[in-house]
Amino acid sequence: MGSYDPSFAKEVFENVDFGDEIKMCMQCGVCAASCPLSLQMDHSPRQIFTLIRAGKREEVLGSQAIMLCTSCYTCEVRCPRKIPVIDVMHGLANYALKHDFVPRKDTANFGGKFWDQIYRIGRIDEKDLSRRYFFAEGIIEGIKGLLGFSDIGLRLFLHKRIKPLPERKIKGIISLRKMLDKAEKMRGRGGASV
Repeated sequence: MGSYDPSFAKEVFENVDFGDEIKMCMQCGVCAASCPLSLQMDHSPRQIFTLIRAGKREEVLGSQAIMLCTSCYTCEVRCPRKIPVIDVMHGLANYALKHDFVPRKDTANFGGKFWDQIYRIGRIDEKDLSRRYFFAEGIIEGIKGLLGFSDIGLRLFLHKRIKPLPERKIKGIISLRKMLDKAEKMRGRGGASV
């Protein structure tokens, strides 16, 4: 059994967005009991906080749980210490990706394609996003992915939820890009996450 190493906790407290808020956790388990995805997670938020304190860097940054948070705010509303659990989990996910940990490659891939599209046109074009996401792993995987979702795509098209023509850029795309670029610079200095 190895000795306790506080260096990872210090790394998180100093470098992860809202990481220092973990110090407030009293391990009550309300976040885990409140989370609608807790059964899908390899570690609940409470367990993630414990692993951070225990110095388990690879286990935390490689955890699927940090990529599963859907920002429903249930944990945050119920937390007796008012810890911004969502912000901590998203901060850990961003930190993991920045350090080449990709615990859920498909989630990271989708998020990247989503933000690329927001940056390019200022909105989401479901058909284009799906195409880019499915074909990110190559042509064979792309065809398989599209065929697997073709019934859903057809129903969305028939119910006029997907337009046949490509989405156009929003009118203020230049301003939006400037704002996103500034947020990215702030994030690089330990500020807000995008």
